[in-house]
Amino acid sequence: MSEPIPVMVRRYMCPHCSRGHSKKAAAVAHIARCWLNQENRTCKTCVHFDPGYVGMPCFPGRWCDCNDKPDECHAGIDLSGKELPVTHCPRWEAPCGS
Repeated sequence: MSEPIPVMVRRYMCPHCSRGHSKKAAAVAHIARCWLNQENRTCKTCVHFDPGYVGMPCFPGRWCDCNDKPDECHAGIDLSGKELPVTHCPRWEAPCGS
């Protein structure tokens, strides 16, 4: 009877979002553009970012799309029609305590 052979696998994880990669170069490239890396000054890590929402409840226990709200920037950056997140924003500010 054959037995399975244990294999050790090395993975490289982003320290900001925990996304895993099989190659170190791929992980390094991801970190350079990761939305949650504050060094990239993205909307997702900015104090001015207000994430939108979809399908908030209108009635208890019922969800609908009438309360959709788009993402907003309270620093005056127009986010409509842009592929999010905006990176290397000149108006980016770190949230308090970061």
